[in-house]
Amino acid sequence: MGDNTFIRCTPDQATHVRRGPALYKQDVMAINTETATSEHLARSEGQQPLYSTLADMLSREIHDGRYPPASTLPSEKELKERYGVSRQTVRFALRMLRERGLISSHPGIGTIVREPVRNQGRFKALNSAEALLQFVENTEMHASSLREVIVDAALAELIECKPGLLLSEATFVRKTPGDDLPMSYVKIYVPPRYAAAQQKPAVSNTPVYQNIEKMFNVRVREIRQDVTATVLDDELAGILKTEPSEAALQMTRFYYDENQQLLQVTISYYPRSRYTQSARFRVADEEV
Repeated sequence: MGDNTFIRCTPDQATHVRRGPALYKQDVMAINTETATSEHLARSEGQQPLYSTLADMLSREIHDGRYPPASTLPSEKELKERYGVSRQTVRFALRMLRERGLISSHPGIGTIVREPVRNQGRFKALNSAEALLQFVENTEMHASSLREVIVDAALAELIECKPGLLLSEATFVRKTPGDDLPMSYVKIYVPPRYAAAQQKPAVSNTPVYQNIEKMFNVRVREIRQDVTATVLDDELAGILKTEPSEAALQMTRFYYDENQQLLQVTISYYPRSRYTQSARFRVADEEV
């Protein structure tokens, strides 16, 4: 039997069927089985490809909470060994999950489970680089302005640099797709040599720091986040479509490369009514 055939098994017979050369035979084989061990994938009935069965299984595990939002899936190698399938089967299954909007892949990080877009512009705290990436992908950045600024004393204290420094400033309104109310207002500061990375489409979900990485061959290795309370002035309240003097969270993020050189600073303002902090902690048995 050549590489361009696959086997379709029924309870009574096995029939050779012609197929275009694309998948390994074991990847498109579907066999009726009555039992399967927990270590290997149970293959579905009929002609459903094995990668589709694997995609359905991983999808159920994501919805059931085995892989919660912002967590990383096991590696391709781990999935291959766990379910007893080929690497190509795993890759096709992951591609199906990406097409369904359940996961996203990021070099150097892995495959991240995406969280369904939240309603009413509310969202939870971001406590990891993976959560930050997934959050950015699920929101839209609406470009507002791009200019060069001379850092004054107030800004210097906020972003921890010397007054008089020349920086490129880009501002954006962040929204959840389909929502009328802005989620936050964002100011992004980078050295002038990285200013080209701030030139984005009118609406985008690609982080500026990822543009810096691609365009200038550098890599963000650490993100530091400082959170403090503030009050929205008239200008910010107008941009965010809320009442002046409303309480808000001010988040400042510092992006560093492997040599601890600062690549970017981001200041974001979130109205109190559009942010929630939620966390759950499990206590070890011996600590109870």
